[in-house]
Amino acid sequence: MIQVPIFYATSEGQTARIAQRLAVLFRESGFSSAAIDVTSPRAAVFDWTPVKAVIVGASLHIGRHQEPAARFVRSHVQRLNAHPSAFFSVSLSVASKNPAEAETARRLARDFCVAAGWTPDRIVPIAGRLAYSKYGWLTRWMMRRIARKEGGPTDTSRDHELTDWTVVSSLVDDIVRQTEARVAS
Repeated sequence: MIQVPIFYATSEGQTARIAQRLAVLFRESGFSSAAIDVTSPRAAVFDWTPVKAVIVGASLHIGRHQEPAARFVRSHVQRLNAHPSAFFSVSLSVASKNPAEAETARRLARDFCVAAGWTPDRIVPIAGRLAYSKYGWLTRWMMRRIARKEGGPTDTSRDHELTDWTVVSSLVDDIVRQTEARVAS
């Protein structure tokens, strides 16, 4: 009986890490919660009956979020709109020193929701992780060039965490307040 499911799509694993952290924080706040990959059999047979709030997360790559996340949202848009909900979009552009790039990441997150007809209570862009260890040689080389241009970490022998975990905690606090206010009214 999951009250706050965190559905996600991930490419290099950072969106999954954020979803898992959100689930832990919701459990610490007294809600049953779990992180569920949208491509898993569990997502396909999920029981929406006990849901009090729902979060969906996807990462942004080359200007697009994962198609499985878009399909999931389109398939469940009525359920998503019926509960307090949030969308978190994971992108390295959020950490950019170039305000235009960070704004583009915010716009793409909003556009993702609008395209599906979803009106989440919160849309939260979250910086990801430079996952050099997960990239092929060409992607690693390109990401290192981008990081150098941005003044970011260029040591490709390890991954670099750019996620602001206080933003993740704040998202949980907001959804908990909304959910409790809805239950109280």
